[in-house]
Amino acid sequence: MSLINEEVDKQCNTFLTVFIQLIDLKDPVKLLEFFHPHAVLIHVGQSAKYGREELLEVMKEWVNMDAKIEAHPSKRLEAGHGDYLFDFGTMEFKFTDGNIWKCKYEFIYKREDGKYFLYRDQIEPIDETENVK
Repeated sequence: MSLINEEVDKQCNTFLTVFIQLIDLKDPVKLLEFFHPHAVLIHVGQSAKYGREELLEVMKEWVNMDAKIEAHPSKRLEAGHGDYLFDFGTMEFKFTDGNIWKCKYEFIYKREDGKYFLYRDQIEPIDETENVK
């Protein structure tokens, strides 16, 4: 059965909130549990990471960021009768030193055994001249 738009929005809002909270907890192993076992992280123009070991290294970097993260969703969809949720938008990372890093994001969540996991996490800088870290 397909999900209606309100359900997709509610699910994706919850995922974004949990994702940001997990980063704030500073626990890379707990953050990794949010990801599907076959998840891929793509940083357009820089790198792609796949597999638990590679993802864990990225999680260790993320939890050490001194930044407040704000997400601004723009489009959400579902496919496969709710087995996949797609979330598109932008994010801002506001660092304590005053720098701001902005990117587009594309998240795909995959449902397995009744639970959703982040399956594909892709970010792309919006404007490299503004993104200083």
